[in-house]
Amino acid sequence: MFAIDHEFEENQVQAFLKILGVFSCRIKGEDISVWYQDDQLFSPFNLALDKLYVSEQPTVEELKSVVAKIFYQEFELEYLLCSLKKQFIQTAVCDFFLQCLKPGSK
Repeated sequence: MFAIDHEFEENQVQAFLKILGVFSCRIKGEDISVWYQDDQLFSPFNLALDKLYVSEQPTVEELKSVVAKIFYQEFELEYLLCSLKKQFIQTAVCDFFLQCLKPGSK
C-alpha cells in the first residue's frame, strides 16, 4: 500500500525491492554475488554499488540514503518499514531495521 499511496514508478519499486533483498543477504551473512545481476536497474538512482554489495550489516543511515535516492525524498522509516511488513515484504529486513530504530539501539 505504501507504493500505491505514493504513486511510485515501477522501476523505483523494483529497485527498492531488490535492495531489500540485498540487505536480507547482508543481514544473514549470505553470499550476495548473485545480486550483481541487473545493475542497470540501479543506474537511474546514482547508487554506489560498491557500498551496496559489501558483506557487512546494513545501517539505518544506509537505508535512509537508499530511500532518498530511489524515491527522491525522505520518508518516516518506521512508517515505511511497518507498511512493508504488513504486506509481508521482506519482514525479516523490516524487523531488523525496526529494531535498529528503537531508542538505545546501535
